Amino acid sequence: MCHRRPYLRGDHTQFTEALVDALRWHKAYWTGDEDRSMSSEGLVSLGPLAIACLARDAGFPIEVESEYLPKALLDFAWTGGSTPDAKAR
Repeated sequence: MCHRRPYLRGDHTQFTEALVDALRWHKAYWTGDEDRSMSSEGLVSLGPLAIACLARDAGFPIEVESEYLPKALLDFAWTGGSTPDAKAR
């Protein structure tokens, strides 16, 4: 994952650029072949979503919008809107 390095360095700008690239590559892969485009496996870009959730929880602004990065999952809507860690405190 090329967006891991900017995340670890705390570089918000490079992280956003890498996230955009990862989502673009995800779309190109999952729409580049008719069989893949019909598969539900490509509906969510799980790797970028996971690192974006970590980054958001660490205070990174996530300004990227994509059908492959569901806002409800990114915003922890499934927990009532707070990070899972915050509920444990």
